[in-house]
Amino acid sequence: MNTRSASDLAIDHYLAELDSALGSLPASRRNQILDEVREHIGEGRALLDVEDESSISALLERIGEPETIAAEAGAVHEVDESRRRDAWVPWLLLLGGIPSAAFWLLGIGWILGVGFLWASVRWRLSDKLIGTLVLPGGLLPFVLLLVRPVGANSCESHGGPGVPTVTHCTSSGLMLAPAIGIPLFIVLLVAPVFTLLWLRRDPHST
Repeated sequence: MNTRSASDLAIDHYLAELDSALGSLPASRRNQILDEVREHIGEGRALLDVEDESSISALLERIGEPETIAAEAGAVHEVDESRRRDAWVPWLLLLGGIPSAAFWLLGIGWILGVGFLWASVRWRLSDKLIGTLVLPGGLLPFVLLLVRPVGANSCESHGGPGVPTVTHCTSSGLMLAPAIGIPLFIVLLVAPVFTLLWLRRDPHST
């Protein structure tokens, strides 16, 4: 089976970002720019002494950021809209699941963030999987655990002279042993924050 190299995948990702940034241009003009950039990339690859991820990254930086190329070609509005939407994604994934207002009811904000994440070309597949699965609902599970009814036991004793005392105990709420509750609290808090920081990093840095 033919497996594409890391260099090919980086170039594919770069071209996909450029294609998205040029989205407001006519198809003929967009294809012309993409073909020209592909040609520049091919010429640059042929001149590399050693082709690896760092050399390909440097080559793409010399060619220019997709947003810059698109802006020079007249696709500024589309680029600005895409960048503004992408800037919201990490925060929607962190806070969008918390039902704090009608818009966020039933985690609609988090679902919207996931949709924007998968529609964007800024992030790789691995980034999108992290954003979706670590942690579904963002901070919602942490908040639900935080506001849960505190577990409590209540006991009643019945008896009398010459009658054995019988004690009945009942429990209410969710009771968690410290050995379980403390690590669970930490995971439910740290995992969504990790997702926020991961998605806000430069996706070309790893």
